[in-house]
Amino acid sequence: MGTIELPADRLDQFSDHLNPILVKETRQALKSKQFVGTFMLLLICSWLICTIGIMLFGEQIEFGRPSAVFFQWFFAVLSVAVVVIVPFNAFRSLSSERDSQTYELLSITALSPQQIVWGKLLNAVVQSLVFYCAISPFIAFTSLLQGFDLYRTIVLMTSLLGFSILLSMFTLMLSTVAKNRQYQSLATLLIFGSLMYAISMTLGFSYMVMNEGLSDDFYWALAIGWVMGISYFFLFFQITVSQLLFEAGNKSSGVRLVATLQFLLFWLIVLASYFLNGTINDDLFLGIAFFSLVHWALFGFFISMERDDLSRRVRRDLPKSFFLRLMSVPFMPGGTRGFLLLVLNLLALYGITLAISPLIMHTGSYDDLPVLWAAIAYVLFYYGLGCALGRWLLGMSQDLRPAHVRTILILLFALATIVPYVILFMSGDYNYFRNGYHFLHIANPFATLSEVGSRRHTSGMILPALLFAAGFGILVNIPAMLKAIREIVYPERPADPRIEAQHA
Repeated sequence: MGTIELPADRLDQFSDHLNPILVKETRQALKSKQFVGTFMLLLICSWLICTIGIMLFGEQIEFGRPSAVFFQWFFAVLSVAVVVIVPFNAFRSLSSERDSQTYELLSITALSPQQIVWGKLLNAVVQSLVFYCAISPFIAFTSLLQGFDLYRTIVLMTSLLGFSILLSMFTLMLSTVAKNRQYQSLATLLIFGSLMYAISMTLGFSYMVMNEGLSDDFYWALAIGWVMGISYFFLFFQITVSQLLFEAGNKSSGVRLVATLQFLLFWLIVLASYFLNGTINDDLFLGIAFFSLVHWALFGFFISMERDDLSRRVRRDLPKSFFLRLMSVPFMPGGTRGFLLLVLNLLALYGITLAISPLIMHTGSYDDLPVLWAAIAYVLFYYGLGCALGRWLLGMSQDLRPAHVRTILILLFALATIVPYVILFMSGDYNYFRNGYHFLHIANPFATLSEVGSRRHTSGMILPALLFAAGFGILVNIPAMLKAIREIVYPERPADPRIEAQHA
């Protein structure tokens, strides 16, 4: 009898150490009609594919490569479950906590925001693994047919699971960012469109892996994809955790630090490629350069237009070392400090590409660098205006939110893009397709970057003008940046209330 009770006791002890959110969410999910329905549909579709496929192949099932055909169909069914259903359920699991006002109960428990996020995410992983278990007999069936490739199967199945986890983390992040019903509706539409695009990418990737040869470039691309996917997983995780913190908490430092480490990681990939191959891959260099720009353009849109106020908790928890406080300035909360971080990283991107440019001077990739530098100037100019505008508007009223400032910046960007066309067309005889680029389009990045990329004679005049605009975007924020630096380097620390109580 003791031999029977011992495993049960150990299982009870093991369950006590599990994440309580994971236990609760998994129990609810496995009993829900949605999960049971998805599970049964996956089994039914797989059984129909197996039965109809055998009937269609007939005697030919012993020849050719029927295994690849069956596997791709089973893989498509599994992809719908783990790429669409599971991430969307993850989104609803956290957003429903806010709708039913049960998240407040979780926030006052001993559970940290990290534990809550991990519990929600691991629940999505458990659901995906259950679907994997359901499809495994059918995958085993394909291994008995001609043309089965174990290595390609492992690559696809592991990549699909990693992609599903990344998408689940992405949807959890959006569920915390969208806090009211209007934003949740927009987030739902965004997630639905993103998941539809993700399933098409997944099916295209599976077709390529199963039907084309796998070269060294494929393995490089796969490794880079995994590294970037893991880095963005941690970024999404940090954003999600920061959104669950109290308002007085430091929501910025962790997110900004991860985004900066990602930027360094991107260029470590280029450096590793150089040491392994002895030369710089032009496509990899340009891809990482433009990807870094998009990374900071998207991230900077949010961090450069925030309130500059520092809560008492943040000021009290500042590092005691002068050097650490100085180094932590761009990572501290505040739109001005966020814009400082953006400027430092974009200048680093410009310096890296400028330093590497002599090594690719005799290739076609060198001609694309002016487009990158012009785009950097646009980001500095427009976000510099947004940062200055945000300080002014957010300082006027507490009712205004950073989202209002971002909306105004988008409207200003749209006006700067459209108004030059209106002025030129009202002048009478101007036609863009006939007359080409006009200097009034300097505020329009789409027309200007196209002109710079064409390398016509006007492109030589554009870069100095954009350099001046970028300098202007930085200069209007320099006094505020110096003040923001002083607030961190020479802080006015609030007194600890426990020490005051002891003296009283």
